[in-house]
Amino acid sequence: MVTKPYKVMIVEDSAYSRELLRSIIESDPELKVIAMAENGEHALNLLENIQPDVITMDVNMPGIDGFETTRRIMVKKPIPVVIISAGCSPQNVHDSFRAMDAGALAILVKPIRSNEIYFHQKALEIINTIKVTAEVKLITRRPKATSPKEIEEESLKLKGIGIFEAVAIGASLGGPPAIEAILSNLPKNFPVPVFIVQHIVPGFSKGLVDWLNRTSRLPVSLGQDKEHALPGHAYLAPDLAHMEVKPGNIISLVTEKTTGLQPSVSRLFFSMANTHGPNCVGVLLTGMGRDGAAEMLLMRHRGAVTIAQDEGSCIVYGMPKEAVELGAVSKVLPLPQIAPTLVQLIDRL
Repeated sequence: MVTKPYKVMIVEDSAYSRELLRSIIESDPELKVIAMAENGEHALNLLENIQPDVITMDVNMPGIDGFETTRRIMVKKPIPVVIISAGCSPQNVHDSFRAMDAGALAILVKPIRSNEIYFHQKALEIINTIKVTAEVKLITRRPKATSPKEIEEESLKLKGIGIFEAVAIGASLGGPPAIEAILSNLPKNFPVPVFIVQHIVPGFSKGLVDWLNRTSRLPVSLGQDKEHALPGHAYLAPDLAHMEVKPGNIISLVTEKTTGLQPSVSRLFFSMANTHGPNCVGVLLTGMGRDGAAEMLLMRHRGAVTIAQDEGSCIVYGMPKEAVELGAVSKVLPLPQIAPTLVQLIDRL
């Protein structure tokens, strides 16, 4: 039982949205709004005298926007930041990922009014995300990247596909920076396709692809139904569609409405186990919940190599922990070691 509520600061230029967010947050007794700021400058001034556990941040504000405010917070006084964006316009998506670049941990869609469709689902996601990120320790969470020279040295070692046919990656909260760390450290001639499921709010998957393409040596795109996945390419599951892999690395998208998470890591991993058996690698990264854990166990039973991100480098040690506790994981690795390990595995086998 929580004896002291988590302290939250809201940064939002709309007075109506500030009050709506406050009512959502304080509907949970474990959360308490201690301050509300109408823009970035106001927020930075308030932080001179208060210490919230989490900050919710709008992205488009007059004066100092959410990106710059997040950047200054992380430089001067690191505090978990959750981006709550007004919608999926290109500008909102672009600025949201700029804020994630600056250190924000999650992106959520802002509820517009209390009687809108899916309001309660959005409200619950805001509450749960705030409670999880309140526990994040930011100082030790920035992984050291492999140097470009080391990447090139690994690249020259690759001799071909070997017996591996594909890599599958699953992630949730904190996943975008972890996925970026892996893709930016795989060589451009990586000899198999990489399939990715990242839990993210609808409308932001294309922005995530654009963001990843800035640093990835592998071209990143949204998976298309019946597409033949190519070696040295990465494919992200699109909004509200399960991505499965069929023989020949043919992508199959399941778009009809299903219960639970959509896209789900479980559906991807299950298809990998059935299609590739021992000839694939599964990677489970930071995130809350247990999506993908049981199916990773099936992958391991079929002979696949299964990797979980370690607790020390996770934003949220939820999904990897579930897989470890099930006995589904053959390798537990800190984030900076995952890409080099993938290269070494395929080189050796």
